[in-house]
Amino acid sequence: MKFTLKVVFGKEQVLKIHNNEPLTVNELETNSKEYFFVSKKEKESFLRGLNEGIGWTECCIPEIEIETSGETEIKISS
Repeated sequence: MKFTLKVVFGKEQVLKIHNNEPLTVNELETNSKEYFFVSKKEKESFLRGLNEGIGWTECCIPEIEIETSGETEIKISS
């Protein structure tokens, strides 16, 4: 079984949805993305991560290495 999830991005588009206003065809093409998952658990995990990011405008996924001297060095993945 395949699991799908459609997500709408964009402040104005999300406000429209909350106000029960229709999105234009252009908004749907530009601001929505459909994701596919092989299991329900994978889909739920994605949703939990997506919900954690709500309200943030930027992020990166750093590689964190803990030095033996007690200081933390952060390296950005490429």
